[in-house]
Amino acid sequence: MYQATMAIYEALSKRDGLKVFTEERGSTSNVWLGFRVKNGPSYTIRFISKDDDNDVAVRVIALTRVEEEKVPVILPVINELNVKYRFVKFTLDKDNDINVEYDYPVSCSNPGESAEEIMIRFVQIIDESYPSLMRAMWA
Repeated sequence: MYQATMAIYEALSKRDGLKVFTEERGSTSNVWLGFRVKNGPSYTIRFISKDDDNDVAVRVIALTRVEEEKVPVILPVINELNVKYRFVKFTLDKDNDINVEYDYPVSCSNPGESAEEIMIRFVQIIDESYPSLMRAMWA
């Protein structure tokens, strides 16, 4: 496991009530936690390292899937969310999945120190944003 993901795992494991998991896939090491949107689906926040640098990718992959005919309706909502929230970026990938992303800077001295704050912000932002996404898709 790379040093940044190990530091994140150690930091998050200290918090009571969190189930924190690790995983190595190919050339990456991951720390992940599961959450549930209020009145919505479950999702996973992943902290992903590809080397021993501190530039960790934080991702929620496939928060929800968008039907092809709803793409023109959902893109303006994604853009609005990206303006509203500066700590995460919402994206629509080629499979029409909405992903939520954040990247640690390489110069971050200790990713473990901010992992809990980033995790909390992800959960808050997703809880606040999910209803807007659903209203757009079901309107």
